[in-house]
Amino acid sequence: MKRTMLLILPALQEVLSSEFRQIKYALFPPLSLLTLAALTPEDRYRVIVRDEHVESTEVDEHVDLVAMTVYISSAHRAYELADEWRARGARVILGGIHPSMLPEEAAPHADSVCIGPAEPVWAEILADCERGRLKKFYKANAVGSAARTPLPRRDLINQKAYLVRNTMVASRGCPHHCDFCYKSAFWGRTFYEQRTVHDIEREIESLEGGFVFFLDDNFFGCPRHVRQMLALLSNAGMVWQAAASLDVSPKLLHEAYEAGCRSLFVGFESLSPDSMLSAGKVVNARTDYATKIRMFHDAGIMINGSFAYGFDNDRADVFDRTLEFAIENKIETATFHILTPYPGTALYERMERAGRLLHRDWRHYDTRHTVFRPAQMTPDELEAGYWRSYDEFYRYGSILRRSMGLPNPIKRMLYNIGWRKLDRIWSPIISLGLLPVVRPIFELVLAGTTRNSGSRAALPDGAICAGRVPTGIREQRNTATGRMRS
Repeated sequence: MKRTMLLILPALQEVLSSEFRQIKYALFPPLSLLTLAALTPEDRYRVIVRDEHVESTEVDEHVDLVAMTVYISSAHRAYELADEWRARGARVILGGIHPSMLPEEAAPHADSVCIGPAEPVWAEILADCERGRLKKFYKANAVGSAARTPLPRRDLINQKAYLVRNTMVASRGCPHHCDFCYKSAFWGRTFYEQRTVHDIEREIESLEGGFVFFLDDNFFGCPRHVRQMLALLSNAGMVWQAAASLDVSPKLLHEAYEAGCRSLFVGFESLSPDSMLSAGKVVNARTDYATKIRMFHDAGIMINGSFAYGFDNDRADVFDRTLEFAIENKIETATFHILTPYPGTALYERMERAGRLLHRDWRHYDTRHTVFRPAQMTPDELEAGYWRSYDEFYRYGSILRRSMGLPNPIKRMLYNIGWRKLDRIWSPIISLGLLPVVRPIFELVLAGTTRNSGSRAALPDGAICAGRVPTGIREQRNTATGRMRS
C-alpha cells in the first residue's frame, strides 16, 4: 500500500499583511517541491503538493509524511504547520534555506531537518523513514547536486492557479559572492554548477506552451554554457525571462534576444560604488549603469531592476536619487528592498557583532521591514522611503515617462499597468481560475518587445561557441509566442 506524502510551501508572512498582492504569489509554482516530488518513488508514495499562497494545505486523508521548504519569513508559519501535522501522527521533514542556516532552531518542530539541497540525501531520508530510523539531521553536499536534478512533477500543480507554469533552472549558485546574498549562504560562497545540456534539453522538450521563466541566480554565469542553452531555446521557439549580472556582454545580450529572451532581472542594488565594494559586489562598483542599461535596451531586452536601501553610505536622499535614475533611464519594472541581514550571511554576522540587529522576529525579515539600525537614517525613515519608492515609480506619469522613447511604448505601459495597477482585477481572475485565459495575453505582450532602431537585426556569424550544439529538439513550437519572435 502506498504511503501519502504532503509537500507544502508555507505562506510567507507578507500574505497576512494588508499589502498582500495575490498575483505576486500566483506567478509561478514552487519548483523545489515539484523537484522533490520527482525524486520520490511513485510506486511507494502518493504525492500531494500544496502551495499555501494559492490554496489550502489541508487534506482530508491520512498523511504519513510531510515535507516543507522554508524561507525565513515563512518559518513561523512552517513551525505552526509542522507542529499540527506531528500532532496528527505524520512525520515532518523541514528543509530549504532557513532550516539549513538555523537547523537547531528548526529541529524541535521536525522529525528531521535537511541541511542543504535535498537531491543527494532524499533517497536516504525516505529509506530511514520507512525503517522508522529517521536521523535528526541530514547534511547534503552541494557539489554535484545540479546533475541530480530530475524533471519536475509539473502534473501535480493546480493548473489554474499560476500565470507562468513553466519554471526551471539551468545552474545553481553564482560566480559572484555578495555578502548580503541569502542564496550564497545556502550554496556556499564559491559554489556554481551548471546542469548538463542534455538534461536541460530533455526538460525543455517536456514543457507545454511557449514561455519559460528561469530561476537561476545568474543565468549568464558561464557564457559557453549559455550559448548552448540559447541554441536549445531558439530551436524550441521559446520566449523566456531570467536573471543576469551586469557583466553580461552586449554580444551575448543580442544572442539571447534572438533566442527568445525578452526580459531580465538585474540586481543594481545601489548607485554607490562604495556601497557595492563594501558588499563584495565588485562588478557593480566597476560598471556604468546607464551605459549598461542602453545595452540591454539596444538588444531589445526589458529590465526588471532590483534596488536595495539601507547600506551604510545611504542618506535620506538615496530614495530620490534612485528613483530619478530608474525613471530617467527607463527601467521597465523595478523591485525595491530594504537591506536585510539574513542568518548565515556575512552581513548578518557584521550586524550581530556590532549590536545593530533590532530583533530576531523572522516574520519581519522580508525586505519590507527595517530589522537593523541604519547608519545614517532612522528605521522609520528607511521604511517610509521604501514604500514611497514603489508609489512614485509606479505612478502613471512615471510609467508613461519610462515607456516613451523605447520600442512598443504601449506594450511597455501595459506591462507596468498589468503588474502593479490591476490588483483588484487580478484577485477575481485568480479566484475564478481564469489565469489560463489571461496567460496568452501576458505572453503576447512580453514576446512583442523589440529592439531599438539602431541595434543589430541579426547575429554575426559564429555566434554559437565552438563545441557541440545540441540538436535533439527537432520541431519548432507552433505557438503565438514563438511566432512573435520573428
